Amino acid sequence: MPCRVDFYVTSSTGSDDRLALACRVVEKAYKSGKAVYLYCENPEQMNQMDEKLWTFSQSSFVPHALLGAQDDLTPVTLGCDNPSADLGNIVVSLASVPVHTFDQFSRVAEIVGAEEPERQAARERFKFYRDSGIEPTTHKV
Repeated sequence: MPCRVDFYVTSSTGSDDRLALACRVVEKAYKSGKAVYLYCENPEQMNQMDEKLWTFSQSSFVPHALLGAQDDLTPVTLGCDNPSADLGNIVVSLASVPVHTFDQFSRVAEIVGAEEPERQAARERFKFYRDSGIEPTTHKV
């Protein structure tokens, strides 16, 4: 089955809103019973998301670990390294580059902020997937 690629585009301009959206998408993927890799732009963002996944909702819990500290039972792994199939079934991406290994996953969820530089980078990622034979779906959140 080919990989499904979805772009989740927030209309809120705060960077915190984009990260909160990423948390919600990760939570939904985790609750589906799939292993999830949260692909972060850099170590600072990875640490920020580590903290945010513990605190974004008082009514939920998303068990996770940083890349290198995870084990086979960890359902959500956070990292800055290129995604590989051993890291999960689903990639939630905050990175500005496309997931070049998308064909190793059942799904890629691209999280897009409202700022123009983020939108432009998302357009480039969208074009990459389309040129690779994938027809991405866009969701305005």
